[in-house]
Amino acid sequence: MKIEILPAKRTTALAVLSMTNLDNRELNPAIEKQLTVQGIAVAQPQSALADLIQLIAHRHPVGIRAWDMAALNVPTARVQVTQERLFLTDTEATELVPNLNAKSSRVLVVIGEPGAESDAVHATGQELQRKIKAFFGIQARLQFRTCTQTTQCLETAKPDALA
Repeated sequence: MKIEILPAKRTTALAVLSMTNLDNRELNPAIEKQLTVQGIAVAQPQSALADLIQLIAHRHPVGIRAWDMAALNVPTARVQVTQERLFLTDTEATELVPNLNAKSSRVLVVIGEPGAESDAVHATGQELQRKIKAFFGIQARLQFRTCTQTTQCLETAKPDALA
């Protein structure tokens, strides 16, 4: 999938994780236990990845949003950052609501928000990548970008996987 990071007036650090073949239907007992022990509410709607994001967001107060790109069925998504928030749109400028409701075969996670420290965004992205590997056995692709005044394009698949 192609991702375009649109120009923004405010420089914003972003971490973009992409992964395939995530089975998000089964809840993970280890994640559920950590949520209970730490007194953190489960995600609504609840799924294994959404619960993991809830756990990490408790430690790293940086915006984390996730989309099941297979369910959205768009070839190109655009990351937009305004003074108030970060969101994803399709090429028609229709906002794509975060969703993780099914077996998420292709997942896109964007970490960052206006005013977030670059170090916090990087640490959150790295921790989420490590936890996804530990809990799901999937190596998520992690890319760091800084939203600036120029459009940036990135591909969620590794170059050798594009052929």
